[in-house]
Amino acid sequence: MPRYEHTDVSFDVPRDWEDRSVVAFSVPAKPGQGMAANLVMTRDTLAAGEDLRRYGDRQLVEIARRLDGFQLHARQEITLGGQPALELRFGWRGQGGPLEQRLVFVAGRKPTVLSFTATMPRSEAARLDPVFDRILASVKLGQG
Repeated sequence: MPRYEHTDVSFDVPRDWEDRSVVAFSVPAKPGQGMAANLVMTRDTLAAGEDLRRYGDRQLVEIARRLDGFQLHARQEITLGGQPALELRFGWRGQGGPLEQRLVFVAGRKPTVLSFTATMPRSEAARLDPVFDRILASVKLGQG
């Protein structure tokens, strides 16, 4: 069995199980603040014959369908951790008010895709975008 390793915990998992772990960090919440900015990394699996661009397009259609007041600001091919990636920037209306999100997809070990989602209140986007830029610039990908 392979071993899942983290600084806080490690454990064995069956070899044929998929790693669907979620990594999440958030800005410390201020008193009375409805939503704290955060960054979440998830893993998913590319469909058979699907590349990163098609995966991103499929996700974009689903996001646009689900989010109230969805507005796409940008869809661009970028580099993340030295690998080709796709970034979506969009806004929508959350329960606590207008939100901005940045969603970056990058291929991990085949057929895995890693998704980095930065979410922030629209009112804090200009201040937090450089922070998320620095986080994303620090990504190093494992060899696959």
